[in-house]
Formats: sequence, C-alpha cells, structure tokens
Amino acid sequence: MILPSNYEYIVIGDVHGCIDELKSLLAKQGFKTNHENLLQITPQNKNKSIVLLGDFIDKASDEKLKETIEFIYSNYKHLNQERKRFYLIRGNHEAMVYRYITNDPTLITTPKTIRDKEKYYNTVALLEKEPNLKKLFLELYKECSVWYKYIYQEHFSVTLTHAPCQEKYLAKDDITSQKKMIKCVSRSKNPNISLDELLPYTHQEAKDNQHYHIFGHLSQPNIRQYKNRICIDTSAIYGDTLSCAIIKEDNISFDSTPFEFKQKKGEQTYNLLFDF
Repeated sequence: MILPSNYEYIVIGDVHGCIDELKSLLAKQGFKTNHENLLQITPQNKNKSIVLLGDFIDKASDEKLKETIEFIYSNYKHLNQERKRFYLIRGNHEAMVYRYITNDPTLITTPKTIRDKEKYYNTVALLEKEPNLKKLFLELYKECSVWYKYIYQEHFSVTLTHAPCQEKYLAKDDITSQKKMIKCVSRSKNPNISLDELLPYTHQEAKDNQHYHIFGHLSQPNIRQYKNRICIDTSAIYGDTLSCAIIKEDNISFDSTPFEFKQKKGEQTYNLLFDF
C-alpha cells in the first residue's frame, strides 16, 4: 500500500492500551480532542496523517483497552471522511486476538494456549463479555493493512510494518511475507538469546541509505536505530514512553510522551536491539 507523498505522517509505535499517552502524543503533533473525544482537523494539521504501527490492544487494563478501541474506532471514521488521514497496521496482537474471538479452527486449544490467552491476550476476555466492543474491534481489524510504504523521490522511502523482517519479505502480499511482517521469531521462546543474534538480519541487511524500514514489536527502552533500520516501540505499557516517527518530505524526526501512570504499568526485562 503506497502512501501519498504530499502529506506528513505521524507513525506511532505499539500503544497497547495506553490511550492517555496516545492522546497526549497526538496533541503534541497538533491533534487535540473535542468534548466528543474526536480529533480536530485544523489548518495547522490538515496535511498530517496518523499511522498506528500495530499492537494497539492487550497488556493494559480492561478500562483502558475499551477506551483505546472506542477512541481509535470513532476517530478512524471521523478523520477519514474527506480523505484518508488515519491508517492502521496489523500487529501480532490484533492477529492473535482475531483468531481467538473468531474461533479460528487452526488455533488448537491446549493448556499452553489457554495460559497464553490469559497472559498475553487479555483483550480476548474483554471482547467476549462486551459484544458491542467486539464488533468495533472486528471492523477495525478489517481496516488494518500489513504494510505501507512512503516514497519521496528516488533517494528516499520509508516502509512501515509492525515487526522487523528480512528484505525479501518487505512490502509483499503473499501469505508467508505477511506473517513475517506481523511477527518475527518469538523472544519468549528464546529468552537467553540476544535480539541481535535472534534476528541477525536487522543489522546484517541494514544499509547506509535513506530507504528506511520503521517497525515496532520489539519493546525497547528508547528508539533504536542502526543505519536505515528503526524500532519505535518504546515500551509505553511498561512505564517508559510512547513514541512516534514523523515523516515529512525526505526527513524523519521523532517525538515521544512519557507514561502517565493512569493505569498499572507492566513489567519488562529488556533485550536490547542493536546492542553493539
């Protein structure tokens, strides 16, 4: 999916139910909410668009997850009335929650999948007891794309996916490539291996050029960049920050907002990416 190059893009990392931080970060970028919780379009932000990089659900409290889904749903409808201003990328959490709530026949129920659902995918239980919220989520899920690409002249481009992946899978629409862009090798299954060993392609394929790949998925204490590879999941739900990359013409800048402690933060032991 190619993004129009005549707009500025605010690309936001893994939200995971951090709705207060999401609103604060958007306000810093010129998008303030009105009394109906809708983001206002103004002369100052009319040429800006928003991209959520996936994993806007799970890990947070039920209250904040509900607020997050409702906020994204109402503003997705609101901002996209005149032109597309709000884009959603599918993360592994959206993909897995969708499988659970639609009773995907390929998802075998075992003691482990039951434990994983409770530990990692707590949105499932919320949606199962709130059918109206489930309906909103299913509509949003259908609107999610696996990748977007921004191209500004020949020398500058940015590919956006939820997870890092090898170049051969980037911006491809076959089933294998889509799976690779949504989720990489599991860290939880390989706890004693560094990310740079587990995902060697993230640095081995990195280049000193301006054809960037921005992704989230790998919760980090700060934005991690090596050459043209950039991870912007800065662990908001773990008490750090919610970050964004701002793409304007042939330039990328960054901004963030701190965790606001309006819900309980999660616990995380960081396995640093690009830890050379």
